Amino acid sequence: FAPESFYGKLRQLFSHQVLQTQLHQIRKQGSYYAWNLKWNPKYDIGRLEGGKCALTGSPISLFWDSDVAKWMEAACYFLASPEGQRSPHRREFALAIEELIGMMENAQSSDGYLGTYFTVVDRKGRLQNLRDMHEMYCCGHLLEAALAHHQYTRSTKFLDIMIRYVALLMQMFGPNSDQRHGYPGHPELELAMVRLYSRTQDQKHLEFARYLVGTRGLIEPDLGNRAFFVWEAEQRQDKYYHRTMESITDGRYHQWHAPLNEQKAVVGHAVRAMYLLTAAADLGENFLDSARRLWDDTVDNKMYSTGGIGSDPSIEGFSEIPHFLPDCEDEGGCYAETCASIGLCMLGERLLSHRLDGRIRDVMERSLLNTVLGGASLDGTRFFYANPLATSKTGTTERSDWFDCCCCPPNLCRTLGLLGGYTWSAEIVETTINLNIYLYLSAARRIPLPPSGQNEAVVNMESAMPWGGRTILTFSAPADWQWNINLPIPSYAVNFSVNGVQVGGETPTGFQRLSLPADAKLVIDFDMPITLESPHPETHKDALTVIRGPLVYTAESWDN
Repeated sequence: FAPESFYGKLRQLFSHQVLQTQLHQIRKQGSYYAWNLKWNPKYDIGRLEGGKCALTGSPISLFWDSDVAKWMEAACYFLASPEGQRSPHRREFALAIEELIGMMENAQSSDGYLGTYFTVVDRKGRLQNLRDMHEMYCCGHLLEAALAHHQYTRSTKFLDIMIRYVALLMQMFGPNSDQRHGYPGHPELELAMVRLYSRTQDQKHLEFARYLVGTRGLIEPDLGNRAFFVWEAEQRQDKYYHRTMESITDGRYHQWHAPLNEQKAVVGHAVRAMYLLTAAADLGENFLDSARRLWDDTVDNKMYSTGGIGSDPSIEGFSEIPHFLPDCEDEGGCYAETCASIGLCMLGERLLSHRLDGRIRDVMERSLLNTVLGGASLDGTRFFYANPLATSKTGTTERSDWFDCCCCPPNLCRTLGLLGGYTWSAEIVETTINLNIYLYLSAARRIPLPPSGQNEAVVNMESAMPWGGRTILTFSAPADWQWNINLPIPSYAVNFSVNGVQVGGETPTGFQRLSLPADAKLVIDFDMPITLESPHPETHKDALTVIRGPLVYTAESWDN
């Protein structure tokens, strides 16, 4: 990424300041040193034995392992990048990663289990409450961190630890009569297993991902015609209906109210929904139609103009009523969690990998530039969890240093570390490089070419986005190679031209396909006029949204 570009400056901020801030916070919070397996007084908050859940919900320390994992994943991405190599804290980050891996190696049980809370606090409750206790969720994030570490260092130490843990889960849970038919209360492990399969090519890893997505919401005959979470609660002699909200008691909150392929509308907890649908899109096949159908419902009926999703603060999720999109807490909602928008971008990227669709691309870009990036302050030291459209008398209007449950800040950090994956994708077919461009920004990519990988193709992109509509692309490859390029034509672009030739009319996919020789140059120009976006009539809002390109503008009281 070009250092002086919009995203280049952001990535430098994240690799220099944000990673350092978050490392300080996870150490201060206790989640970093929890891997020493020593007692922390915070463990007493909401504590019960045997995997049972207090009326107030899950203990906050259940999520600590995932917070640390996301920081590790982000740090690995940045340390492998030029921005990370320039960071004055790069040695501290690298040492912290290795210290954590060492502690995890010592913390792992002989059977492969890995987790701080159920090793220190409640050993009897280990894997007894998949619905609430987030063990599979934490495993998924640790697995993604291990994959990032392997990619960065080529060491298998962390990955070997996680494969041992995954092997335990695959032994305990599955469709067979001697296995429990469980799945995560918070999806995440599913998509991590697909990523693991792409690295190991072990079919068992892919089959486990398919099982976790496909068994969710089934009524199991050998469990007395009950759903797994109901049966599981009875086994630990826990009151299943430990909270009174209907969406929790009937399964919508945890995404098990119906098998995925039977769901008609997206409901429940927004992050859970997006992570589950991301795994479904990863798996493709019969799950892909469900992912597309529920994406459409999300975007058509339950998304804010900023790309935020999840209006109901009580469940951090979706209202049952289409177009119920309050502006702030005083009106009944507008949660729009940062992680939910990150999940929307993840799902969008996976759907684009199957089929180009300009509408999906536009939503991904808008969400990224507004509710995702809005989750951090410009100095990289303070963070938003929710992203309301307006201030309220009761809700906070300032970013916070940290949160008791702090999933969003490290998630934002790893998203910026993975920005290249949201920018473009490439595929080699014989002597043709097929390149899909999703975002216009300033970056370069080197593509190793077969058979040896010693030769490479290079694409360089210089863009004025998101402020201006000019982008210059240069392509270089060996003489006997060629390029097939798919250029996005954003819905907000006016007078879109390539090398001075205007591309007229709407293309079926929202992308323009071009075939180019080995060495080529494209100059893309388009205008981005200021537009006013009207709310859907059923929102009952008397307001307009001011938009230029992918950016949604806010009217601040100090300026008006």
